[in-house]
Amino acid sequence: MNEAILQKIIEDKQNGLSDKNIGDKYGVNLKFIEKTITEKIGINIANPVINKTQIRTLSPKNFMPERNTIWSFKSRGNWATHNGNYRGNWSPYIPRNIILRYSNKGDIVLDYFCGAGSTAVECKLLNRNFLGIDINPKAIELAELNLDFNIDNDSLFKTNSKTTIQLECGDARNLNINNIAIDLICAHPPYADILNYTHENPNDLSNLKIEEFLSAMDKVAKESYRVLKDNKYCVILMGDMRKNKNVIPLGFWVIEKFLNNGFQIQELIIKRQHNCKTTGFWYKNSIRYNFLLLAHEYLIVFKKQKNRNNNYFNINETFSTNKDLKEISQVIKKDIDLESKTVWIFNKKNWVENTISNLILRYADKNYLIYNDSSNCFDPAKNKRFNLIILQNENEILKNLNIFNDSLTENGILAIICEDIRLENGLIYSPAIEIEKFLRNVDIFKIKEIILIALEDDISFKEEKFLEINHKYILIYKKN
Repeated sequence: MNEAILQKIIEDKQNGLSDKNIGDKYGVNLKFIEKTITEKIGINIANPVINKTQIRTLSPKNFMPERNTIWSFKSRGNWATHNGNYRGNWSPYIPRNIILRYSNKGDIVLDYFCGAGSTAVECKLLNRNFLGIDINPKAIELAELNLDFNIDNDSLFKTNSKTTIQLECGDARNLNINNIAIDLICAHPPYADILNYTHENPNDLSNLKIEEFLSAMDKVAKESYRVLKDNKYCVILMGDMRKNKNVIPLGFWVIEKFLNNGFQIQELIIKRQHNCKTTGFWYKNSIRYNFLLLAHEYLIVFKKQKNRNNNYFNINETFSTNKDLKEISQVIKKDIDLESKTVWIFNKKNWVENTISNLILRYADKNYLIYNDSSNCFDPAKNKRFNLIILQNENEILKNLNIFNDSLTENGILAIICEDIRLENGLIYSPAIEIEKFLRNVDIFKIKEIILIALEDDISFKEEKFLEINHKYILIYKKN
């Protein structure tokens, strides 16, 4: 497309024409419009007309800290200068919760994917020192604009200590920071090249393909461990991707990079997304082509402990996590609407039957097996094959993998239900991560979906040292 058309797209955006109308006018899609704005303006923003935000309030209304491992913000938050103009920025509720839970006033907070400054704004409001780094100087300029507000006359935010906010261009893989100098890292990296934040900048992680991105995140993890103080926290938001209707578990792969570099998991939080459509076209295609809309991200709280604990559980341990599941083949619900997203929201009383019913109706066609460690149903002589095997005990994978393969029909589904476990030392062991790692290079199975079961929680808020774990996983593998 010639330069004149690209400039007209920018002018139409500046004049307030919608993305849909621009797409219809020039025969381009949203991705092309984003790419044009990023190239011509220098930053990936929804509205290229950048005006100073008019502040209505400096704090979220009726704010209560999160108490469990499912975080869901239907309203992204618009207090202070927070807004959604910078594409892909996280809800300010996330850094607010993290900063309040894992730091103290006067601490130094680092965000090395600073973007438009959501974390910076929260640090200014909550009296934390802040160091923001971004590869894109245009993002730093936008963050500086968003930090340009005064709170001195508001008694709610008065502080006796002088906090500093520092912004600079830099690379998260090579931080110009002294060893053990940071109290908290709070960052939202790009998800490989799903969304580009600069135009053809080879140093920008958002321009990297998956393998290069993971290599870069390995360096980010090393630098994070180096600059963070002992017994402090590094909090990262990361999402999965999809290719050819199969999930790419980018979240688990990034978690693995941090674990390999000395971190341990303090909390593994599931962040629900509310920007995916679940009716009409997308719902019908979810059923027709048998895939789920990605509706989750992982918010991982990593802890740097002075003495690394190498006695981390792995899939070889005799260790079962599912005590709720029973043989329930007689209570399948046939009159339900199938879930179309990767987050299934059930209450604690009905999650088992709703989960099993969804799996059977979507994958089984009446030919399924609910398997547990006491099952005695695999009889090679009968040559029985199933469309779906639901596995209740993840420890059975290692010793019965070939049996599961032999007992599934062509393109059959192996569904593994598991949950995170709080260990005696307060850290998290996640069987889902270990299972994915174990099966990653097994040719007979390919991961298709990662589903999160969110258990509704109606318990009134109470302050706890750790978050209540109220999610479970279903790993969906397809037989090759």
